[in-house]
Amino acid sequence: MWFWVFMLINNMALPVLMIVFGQIFLKHPPGQINGFYGYRTKMSRLNMDTWQYAHRYFGRLWLRTGWTLLPFSVFGMVCVYGKNENRIGIVGAAVLVVQVTVLLIPIARTEKELKKIFEADGTRKQSYK
Repeated sequence: MWFWVFMLINNMALPVLMIVFGQIFLKHPPGQINGFYGYRTKMSRLNMDTWQYAHRYFGRLWLRTGWTLLPFSVFGMVCVYGKNENRIGIVGAAVLVVQVTVLLIPIARTEKELKKIFEADGTRKQSYK
């Protein structure tokens, strides 16, 4: 039973962190471009406009993705409640692999959105001013 609880908590951690940081990035993004905290890619760090846009967009995606992943993560573990530790471990690891894979999708979508809205030098494209 303790191993199941441990795996449940581990599998809930990533979606919960996505929800928390999604909310933070959406409502209170880092005020300054920095190399320590925030959505830090070459495109997002070009200027304050790209920095703020990237955080709002990425925050919204992570918030939705976290809320979507959370019930699936819990459901995956509920399905193996009372099973042996090997099965719990395999399902828990599979849930984690899916979570990490899904976690990367918002990064690709945010970069695509930044390239759609901004020129390579960080200025807004004429159609998005």
